[in-house]
Amino acid sequence: MEAVDEQHQGTSQDSERSQNLTINHIPDEVLLGIFDSYRQAIDRYDQEWTRKYVWFKIAHVCRKWRAVMFASVSRLDLGVFVGPEKPGHINTVLSGPWPIFIDYRGISGDITGSALWRMRTVLMHHHDRVRKISFEGTWANFDKFFKVTNCPFPFLESLAISFKDGYEPKIPDTFLRGPDLSDLHLRHLVLTGSIPLASISGFLLSATSLTNVFLIFDDTAFGPSSETTLLTCLQGMTCLHRLHLMTTLLHPPSLDSPSQPSTTKNIVALSKLTYFFYSGPSVLLDALIAGISASSLRDVNFQFSDMTLPLTVHLPRFINEIEDHYRAIHMAFQGCMFQLSLIQSENIGHCHLRFMLGLGVLYSQEAMVSITGALSAKLITVEELHVILDRIDVNVSEDFILWRGFFQQFPNVKALRTEGGNNDCIAGILFQDHQGSDDVFAALEEIELSNDPSLTDESQRGPELAVIDSFVSARQQAGRPVKLFYS
Repeated sequence: MEAVDEQHQGTSQDSERSQNLTINHIPDEVLLGIFDSYRQAIDRYDQEWTRKYVWFKIAHVCRKWRAVMFASVSRLDLGVFVGPEKPGHINTVLSGPWPIFIDYRGISGDITGSALWRMRTVLMHHHDRVRKISFEGTWANFDKFFKVTNCPFPFLESLAISFKDGYEPKIPDTFLRGPDLSDLHLRHLVLTGSIPLASISGFLLSATSLTNVFLIFDDTAFGPSSETTLLTCLQGMTCLHRLHLMTTLLHPPSLDSPSQPSTTKNIVALSKLTYFFYSGPSVLLDALIAGISASSLRDVNFQFSDMTLPLTVHLPRFINEIEDHYRAIHMAFQGCMFQLSLIQSENIGHCHLRFMLGLGVLYSQEAMVSITGALSAKLITVEELHVILDRIDVNVSEDFILWRGFFQQFPNVKALRTEGGNNDCIAGILFQDHQGSDDVFAALEEIELSNDPSLTDESQRGPELAVIDSFVSARQQAGRPVKLFYS
């Protein structure tokens, strides 16, 4: 599919470019890079490049440009769309050499008439040209869809299907593979809706070439041993680069809380995985990462929905195996949410958050300590700590030992920055340091507080700021100066 028939590479209308023009001497690989950059820079990409066929206009400039583009159909995402709406070019689509993108989303009601004819014709008679499939609908539409996809699709790279109306599918073994169960070559997969894992496990186990997986499950997805089924599927996806898992499940029915981490012999390395997003109960994530490692991870975002203390038995091992080292940490206490982010750069305001952990409603200091404890090996290198304290009930006088233990996990912090105006907790920690207790912020060199700098009158400033001033003065006298800024 990377090359198109020679007869489609030239027409009688092709322009002949002067050999004196510099553009005619650009190497093909450079020209391809220019086309690819232009493609990625187009606003409303899906609408313009693919559906309005902007690429088609470029291909008509000259033979050389067309030859370069048609030799890289996959990289440049070239193809024609077929969907429920009748296109004016349907005969050309079915008779030409182009890859076909099938898009049957946003359909209200049953697929009938010409829309059904097009779907059947393309999927049954042109399955060797189909490169992308997007499909969503009711159980009746999916029954029609599965009946015309029981043959091999040798060039299918992307599949996105969404189940509606509580439909619980049983994906046939022959889906996209045919009676001979041909190998799947899928690279991108999106599955959303009410999908029992037991009904799709066979399909997931056969999709071993996947590089990008996006799964959203609701409560109906999980039954007995569902987490084992999902883990087995993930362990077979050794080419995986990006993994996005979400579930509304609050209380997994079959998960037991292990007391000991798994042994090395049970762990499969997903060495190419660089992005991992998870949203759901911690016990399910812990069950999944018990059997995998991902040392090349660069972007991690775990959001836990737990109402109680999160389960983190296997999380320390999984995180410690990640090769990244982090220089800064960002923590937010906002409303009922606690979020922690680890960052490679020391400049928090100008970098991408590479590692994020979040706790849902009704979190506690114990939960925070549990989460940061799982990260303890990574926190040692942190030199900058940015804390947002917007919670009204963050008070150092309550559970002081827990708060102190929490901040003791950042022993090498040199710069402390606060935001939100609630500095009671930080002031309490610094007060204890000033009174001779174990020095929590022993390496501290700089404090930045987000307070109104116009409040210079001592009577206008909160007592916690006076405590911080005293701490700074004491450090100065001890020959360990700490700079204090108001942002």
